[in-house]
Amino acid sequence: MARVLIVDDTDIVRKALEKAIQRMGHRTVSTADAVEALAMAVKDPPDLAVVDFRMPGMDGAELYQELTAALGDRCPRVLFISATPSDVVAKSVERWGRPAGYVKKPFHLDDLTRVVDQALAS
Repeated sequence: MARVLIVDDTDIVRKALEKAIQRMGHRTVSTADAVEALAMAVKDPPDLAVVDFRMPGMDGAELYQELTAALGDRCPRVLFISATPSDVVAKSVERWGRPAGYVKKPFHLDDLTRVVDQALAS
């Protein structure tokens, strides 16, 4: 059982992610705010972070950068959820490392499950 941090500013999406990942047998913690997510991850690093790419304030790319800087080798794998094409997301975050993957919004639960399983297995 993994611990998964979910960061999405849209309540319904965040709750759907929580429910789907919990049904996979993992524990979740979640927030709508990237700054709060960073503090949560620094205090208790998760095994995986599922992060919305576009959020007000600190966006997903900035959160990924801050997680990498703050946690170094303890940085969780980061899986981006976004309506933005995955190649655009990849170019935005490539200087901080390679994300665990991408799930396009709107997402199908089968796709989410597959990508979460892959991210946690690597």
